[in-house]
Amino acid sequence: MNMKKIIASIILAAAAVTSFAQNNQGKMDDMGRIALTPVILENSYIPAAASNVVLNKLTQIVTQNGLAGDSFDPRFIITANMVELSHDVTATTPPMQAYTLSPTLYIGDAATGTLYATCALNPIKGAGTNATKAYMQAVKMLKANAPEVQRFIETGKTRIIEWYNTQIDFLISEANALAGQDKYDEAIALLFTVPTVCKDAFDKAMRAAEQIFQQKIDIEGAQLLNMATHVWNANQHWSGANEAAGYLSQIHPLSSAVPGAMALSENIAKRVKELDNREWNFEMKKFDAHVSLESQRISAMAEVGKAMAKRPVNYYNMNSFGWW
Repeated sequence: MNMKKIIASIILAAAAVTSFAQNNQGKMDDMGRIALTPVILENSYIPAAASNVVLNKLTQIVTQNGLAGDSFDPRFIITANMVELSHDVTATTPPMQAYTLSPTLYIGDAATGTLYATCALNPIKGAGTNATKAYMQAVKMLKANAPEVQRFIETGKTRIIEWYNTQIDFLISEANALAGQDKYDEAIALLFTVPTVCKDAFDKAMRAAEQIFQQKIDIEGAQLLNMATHVWNANQHWSGANEAAGYLSQIHPLSSAVPGAMALSENIAKRVKELDNREWNFEMKKFDAHVSLESQRISAMAEVGKAMAKRPVNYYNMNSFGWW
């Protein structure tokens, strides 16, 4: 089986594993690949001292509703704002601060400022010995698993799925443009932001990722083979053989450079035997026949994704989207 057929079978294996879940959009766990990034926008009415408490509540909401997780691109966010309805000081000893707040949740696209879903919750109340403690106490009253919150999450997820399904051709064009600039890691990482639940978009993204991945390992393999050849030609002794092996060992087993690398390693072994009467053994990396192609595909692509630093959430302008 040639290399293109091997990597194609890897991608098809991945699609087969996920196809059942992808065809059942209504289930919460089917959308687990969609991740929402909890943030507090800079123009919110939430006091800085209480922002971490609100952020923790948002994290709890996405976790309980199946949208927690890491993403290369944190463009889809969940945030909150809380309008102060009343602030009183009780006539107790000691006096207590009492707040009534009107909370609203938001899901949107930090890259475009598009708002996907909102959820206005019932007013919450909290009291404490100071304003910060009172505010925090009120925030604790938010119910992460309330029915209206779940409906809000579902609406946001559906809109995000629609975005991927309508934008996939543009994402692929962007990935191809990145690959054209030799930014293969960024291109593949971009394509892997497409959730598996977006079946058609995901399949398109994986086919594009397959092609870019092959370009990457072919070009890198050719470069490594050239360096190994240069090193060996300059120093045809044991040390030169080992230095060349350092380059050959980095060639991906699916690279089109593998046959040339194997031929070079055989020539090196033969020449070392002639010159030094020593056995020089080198074996190219291979896929493990005992590990599923799906697992190995994930590992190979994950290595590529890690090469591109994950975008921090502040990559996007978090000042204001005009959502309130």
